[in-house]
Amino acid sequence: MIAKKILFNTTLLLISAFGFSQNFNVQELGKAKLINVSGGASANSIFYSGNAQRDPFSYFLNGNININIAGLYNLPFSFSYTNQKFGYGKPVLMNRLSIHPSYKWITAHIGDVSMTFSPYTLSGHQFTGLGVDLTPQGNFKVSAMFGRLLKSSEFDSNYPEIVPTYKRYGYGFKTSYDFEKVKVGVTLFKAKDEISSIHNPVPFELSVSPKENVAVSFETSFTLAKKLQFFTEYANSSITEDTRNTDKGKANGIASLLLNQNSTSTSYNAFKGQLVYPAGKGTLGLGYERIDPNYRTLGGYYFNNDLENFTVNATQNIFKDKVSLALNLGLQKDNLDKQKQSQMKRLVSSLNVDFRPNDKLNLSVNYSNFQSYTNSRNQFDYINQVSNYDYLDTLNFRQVNQNATINVNYLLRNDKRLKKSISANFSVQDAVNQQQGKTIAGGASTYYNSAIAYSIGYPERDLSFNGSLNNTYGKTDSGKNLIIGPTIGVSKLFFDKKLTTNASTSYNTSYNDGEKQNDIFNIRLNGSYIYLQKHNFNVGVISLFSNSTGRKNNDLTATLTYAYSFDKIKMRPKREPLTEEKPIADPVLKINFNDKIFEGTRDEILAQLQELQLSIHPLPVEEKNNLEHLLTLASLTPDDKELKEKILDYLDAYTVATATIEKYNDYFVKALQKLEKEMNHKDENLENAYSVAIGRVNSHKLHGVDQAEITNKASYNSYLKLVERSDNSRNQLRNHRWMLKEISAAAKTSAKEIQQNENAAQFSTQEIEEAFKLIKNKKSETEIVDAIEVKIIPFYHDLAVKNSINDEIDLKYIQK
Repeated sequence: MIAKKILFNTTLLLISAFGFSQNFNVQELGKAKLINVSGGASANSIFYSGNAQRDPFSYFLNGNININIAGLYNLPFSFSYTNQKFGYGKPVLMNRLSIHPSYKWITAHIGDVSMTFSPYTLSGHQFTGLGVDLTPQGNFKVSAMFGRLLKSSEFDSNYPEIVPTYKRYGYGFKTSYDFEKVKVGVTLFKAKDEISSIHNPVPFELSVSPKENVAVSFETSFTLAKKLQFFTEYANSSITEDTRNTDKGKANGIASLLLNQNSTSTSYNAFKGQLVYPAGKGTLGLGYERIDPNYRTLGGYYFNNDLENFTVNATQNIFKDKVSLALNLGLQKDNLDKQKQSQMKRLVSSLNVDFRPNDKLNLSVNYSNFQSYTNSRNQFDYINQVSNYDYLDTLNFRQVNQNATINVNYLLRNDKRLKKSISANFSVQDAVNQQQGKTIAGGASTYYNSAIAYSIGYPERDLSFNGSLNNTYGKTDSGKNLIIGPTIGVSKLFFDKKLTTNASTSYNTSYNDGEKQNDIFNIRLNGSYIYLQKHNFNVGVISLFSNSTGRKNNDLTATLTYAYSFDKIKMRPKREPLTEEKPIADPVLKINFNDKIFEGTRDEILAQLQELQLSIHPLPVEEKNNLEHLLTLASLTPDDKELKEKILDYLDAYTVATATIEKYNDYFVKALQKLEKEMNHKDENLENAYSVAIGRVNSHKLHGVDQAEITNKASYNSYLKLVERSDNSRNQLRNHRWMLKEISAAAKTSAKEIQQNENAAQFSTQEIEEAFKLIKNKKSETEIVDAIEVKIIPFYHDLAVKNSINDEIDLKYIQK
């Protein structure tokens, strides 16, 4: 029995050791003389009290252990666990298994892995199987894969939102050969669904069918005149939408030769060409790309299609590299097959100038101009075969967005005793929507954003202060709004830099046409303590107080984190006596990321990142947990070089998340503005309906008659129905007016400040996950704005039902 337990535990340990991702070199395995164990574990808990619909308590556990043999062979194990439900009502245990052994120029990928052959064939799709990269010295390279792309899942009426899937297998290869002057490459990818992998009947409206796909691409690159470089790629993808179909059919395209074709088979093409010429200390580039409508393969999660792009870009460094210039121009259009009722054209231009005359001053200027044209086509030409109607010209739409930004950073003093710096930025965002050459009502808006910040630090005292003043001023057709407020913060290290403390507070207030709308005040506290170089305790508290149009709201979020690091425990055949090590001062690290510099000890930098983590909102639970997981992995890394890599991983993910949030906020404001216009148009009709309904009640012969005196029951029932209709019309108008007031106030807020609106922040907490999915899937702006608008209506309607009961109705149109 004991032997079985030992065998079981040993087997479990070996399996767990392969639980994350490994790379080892078989050649060096025999040289292993020493085993190192590193890694750690952490526990993160979040307490929340407020009006948002989120769990009052949640936790996240994760850890990693890495066994290294002689610095050559790594066996890492990682686990994570959270009580977040993710829509299934049960906690989720997340696991992945993959190994990547290598021998000389052969690298294998085994388990749950992903590979990319081409952006038009296999593009980052995860599969469970085997892949290999062969990169021998010379001109010949080969990559190949085979595995399961999708698991099968049956239709479950208990979870109708989960779309069933067929089991899908795929294989492919990519090969290239580099001649002296020309490099050529060929890629083939094929995937097919197993018809028998789904047994339960699938509702017809879900449009789920077994598919088969073959995609091929041909790449070339060559150089002319020793400098001019050309890159081209042509791809063809042929898809059979339903392999169960027995009707004969044929798809055009080279990939269709390897496809089982029927009447549902179609073929699509994609082409991309690029020219690059080095000029001076920069480059000049020209590009062209064309992708057929509906182009896709089963080897990727998302593909751009139905577009034609023309791009020009140039970069140059001048004045002894003190000035950097970057220029980009682009033209894009869709509706390539003329099947849509409108065609969209986009013109994009941007200019970036970066000026660094010395180590103290940095000045950057950015300008971008985005123009889009939507030309509606006359659908009656297809119906009646007649000429254009003049009034359809009014459907032609033009949108112009301009953005300009200036950033200035100046280092006033930088020595051992004192560090002082000042920075300022100013930006302008201007948008104009036009129809038939004229600006439409509510179609013009301009926002001015400015901020000035000052920081002072005393390195010898481990003390620093910072303060800033932020301002946003917006002008729209419906009015002017202003948001302004200061922020101050302080950071201090204690106990030989083992305890890092941070505190900050900010206050801002907003005005609409000179009238005060709301006040928001928040306090942030954070502390981090390192004990015996292995234990890290972190506490963070955020408290927000808001007062909006007479309604007060208080939110409190507290985060408690504990992390433990193994710190490379060395396992030797013989026990060696421990020797005391002299304390070494923590080194100062410097990390550059996207023109931002994080400098200080590891604890100071981690504290800065923790501040970033606490400030990001709104964010889906899964995204937030992922960022916290990456930040925890960084805090558990003892090696400074690996720490930088972990921090860069975190900053990459943080940048993607913040960029997505910025897009969401922009789409959210546009959805509010769109809904405001629609509600304004509907307002008079609702008031008229209420006026007519109450007029019928007042004019009825039984109006005002005592119920005891009524003898005609039929006439009385008719009167009661009129009263009921009148009440419904009154409630509908009252709720509509309340919604219009709240939505109009939010619509006048800039995208940068929209989350400071109480109702908008609560809405975002509920709907951010779905919005993130749409943005990540690169849905069009129109689709995302419409999807958000659909969610806004019931959300604000529920609030209106609760808050508009005592509101009086102003019959403003009748009075006019």
